[in-house]
Amino acid sequence: MFDQVPDSSRYEEFVSLYVRHEPAVFSFVLSMVRNTADAEDVVQRASITMWRCFDQYESGTNFRNWAFQVAKNMALNHLTKQRRDRHVFGEKLIELLAVQAEEEADHLDARRRALDSCLEKLPEEEHVMVAGCYAEGSSIRSFAEEAGESANKIYKRLNRVRRQLHRCIERQLGLEEAIG
Repeated sequence: MFDQVPDSSRYEEFVSLYVRHEPAVFSFVLSMVRNTADAEDVVQRASITMWRCFDQYESGTNFRNWAFQVAKNMALNHLTKQRRDRHVFGEKLIELLAVQAEEEADHLDARRRALDSCLEKLPEEEHVMVAGCYAEGSSIRSFAEEAGESANKIYKRLNRVRRQLHRCIERQLGLEEAIG
């Protein structure tokens, strides 16, 4: 799939960074092209370009911002090719949407970090319940059956924990804003 293979440490660095930031890159591109299939194509082309140009990326700098720039260029190229379609947004609007998507990605990253921190603070029993209810392929009902509890009881406990997590996230984000 890729033309050149750098040394294994550089390869591992790319894969690690790309896997960590790919969901944000996809959301960013989707906000510009507004079509899932097109976004997937653009992200695939962007990932190939990122790989080919990875020697231009400076280790230790913000990979997500670098990836966003590559993906933005790919999305703009894609939209330019589709310019004949009257439903395609103009370049100025796309630039505005790109800036907005980048800001939203920053906000979501901060919320995700705060959630991770708040989840770590939960008592073990609540942490197990949250993990069990939100595991892939799981549900509140299936977790309740495994725990020998009623689904209604788990649902009520989970709602209390969600409210607690929400308050914790808001406090944490407020502290980050006060510090930053």
